[in-house]
Amino acid sequence: MLAELLRLHKYHDVALVGAGGKTTLINRLTESLRKKKKILISSTTTFIKPAETMFDFIDVAYSEDYDLSSYEKPGIYLIGRGKNLKDLVMGLEVSDIERISAHFDQTIIECDFSNGRPLKGFREYEPEIPETTDVTIGIVDIQALGLQVNSKNIHHLDKYLELTGASIGSLVTIQDLVKIVENSKALFKNAKGKKVLYINKVEKAVDQALATTLLEALNVHNLDLILEGSLVENRYDILYEGNY
Repeated sequence: MLAELLRLHKYHDVALVGAGGKTTLINRLTESLRKKKKILISSTTTFIKPAETMFDFIDVAYSEDYDLSSYEKPGIYLIGRGKNLKDLVMGLEVSDIERISAHFDQTIIECDFSNGRPLKGFREYEPEIPETTDVTIGIVDIQALGLQVNSKNIHHLDKYLELTGASIGSLVTIQDLVKIVENSKALFKNAKGKKVLYINKVEKAVDQALATTLLEALNVHNLDLILEGSLVENRYDILYEGNY
């Protein structure tokens, strides 16, 4: 269902940015396509290796010593360039993704790292997004509202403080999320192609109300599509559609 709402039949190369559900979003996007398409899953940074049931082909030490086009079977192809000392898979170079994307029916690339936290600030070098990208999906966790601003909840806390003007120990506000979405140094900083905002973890009435409040505070005309939903419940709604 989510793949249909995002019209992945129309958009070949997808980039994911933000925090609060990127890995689960990949699983939801690929579950309906896995038996039909040859899908590249990788990253331009580091990522946590998913469970073995979540992919059909894996090479975490790709070195261009074979031809990816020779593999025609549909499924999820997880490709990286090694592991670091924390056992995270190191993603591909942007140039590698741009070069090999044509060998796949679909590519879904994580373009920044949030270390499992629901919020993040953005370093100068991130996100790295391939030029071939057709859609950049930015993820915002609506249940991050009201969390305490600290390093437990926020990756790259120093950059988050700089971006939002918040202070350590304060609570995450709607305006914080607005700045994450709209600031030119944040979520969509290096976006390519269509810009889609996905508001995740809308699971209770209060989440729905907060998602509506966030929508009303945004300049929606800077985006092409806004979705809300729950990856856990596999339920989604379109809140705004522009040129998508």
